[in-house]
Amino acid sequence: MAGLPDEREQRLAGTAQRKEAAQTADASEIFVVPTSATDLAANYDLTISHPAVDQVTCAEFEHRLARAAAIRGLSCALIHDGIIHEVICRLATGQLTIGFHLDYFALWHVADDPYAQLAQAVLDAGGRPVNPPGRSRLFTDKAAAHAELQRAGFGVPETVLFRPWSPDRLLTSKEWHHLSLDEPGSCAYVKPANGFGGQGVARVQATTPDTVAAALASARNHDRRETYLVQREVRCVRLRCDDGIERPAYWRIVHCLGDFLAFWWDHDGPSRGRPAYHEVTPAEVLRHNLQPLYDAAEALADLCGLEWFSTEICLSAGREPSRFHVRGPDGIDWPLVVIDYVNDQCDVDVQSRWIGAPPDAVVMHVAERFAEAAARRWRARNTPFARLAA
Repeated sequence: MAGLPDEREQRLAGTAQRKEAAQTADASEIFVVPTSATDLAANYDLTISHPAVDQVTCAEFEHRLARAAAIRGLSCALIHDGIIHEVICRLATGQLTIGFHLDYFALWHVADDPYAQLAQAVLDAGGRPVNPPGRSRLFTDKAAAHAELQRAGFGVPETVLFRPWSPDRLLTSKEWHHLSLDEPGSCAYVKPANGFGGQGVARVQATTPDTVAAALASARNHDRRETYLVQREVRCVRLRCDDGIERPAYWRIVHCLGDFLAFWWDHDGPSRGRPAYHEVTPAEVLRHNLQPLYDAAEALADLCGLEWFSTEICLSAGREPSRFHVRGPDGIDWPLVVIDYVNDQCDVDVQSRWIGAPPDAVVMHVAERFAEAAARRWRARNTPFARLAA
């Protein structure tokens, strides 16, 4: 320790104390929740943000995140509605620094949204939001992402866009033909470009020009400033899993700092007493030739530039153009189609609390990955060489 600046000696001493305390402390004691501006410290190594102090869907994740951070000698805090504006101000004026930040509530399409401003303020002050704010803003907009994915050769549902300035109207004959809505059994979805969690999504089962127009007009009345997508429903093939159950070839993939975690995804499962997430096994990957699924997810991560997001991809029985295919047992190549493009606020609830959440072990793994990423950033900025270079 000889020869190091006093500030660094103090910081390392504090790190050692936090590591020791973390071995015995309860998670609530090591997860800092400042209640007012007077409680704010000058630095936090790892933060997470959402409006409510007590958000049950994040509780287990936050406890594990705080413990993993403390074991690595890092401070971990929650930024919430009660302090967010003060935090943004202190970041802008150099009174506060944040090393690594996990956003959980930014509405990127809303002007002056404080959680979007917080992520940008962390970046501007020299910290690292897990996702670059500009990339999140672009790729969580389904209309913008649709164009980017299509340009890059990803399979996407056939789509017609209605911009805010477009009048309410029937689909043109060209648009109707593009969506192939005259085919028997065809269905359509109406989606807001910036919706999430299924909010504002309408399924039109009996597709006639009038029913589609009515569903679109009803959706648009919720927010006339929004772009809406009318998409043909993609029909999935079905595959038999290791447990003997035949499932739709529809997956939710979570990308976390280079890890790609794939699950058979059943959004109706919880209402039927079944888990929504069912992990894809290595044997299933081999038996069904599913490596292209991971290739598509990795290519999507490269395209969007996000380190933390989920996407939903299905194996289509249709003819959607896609540069990613899976060879079926009959020798036919089925296209992989991205359905829910990019969601940068992934579910971190635990399955032991709610059957629709990810498995507990997966959520714990993600918490460990974030804590380690924050620790790497701390080490990079606090080695003697890094301080001299600064």
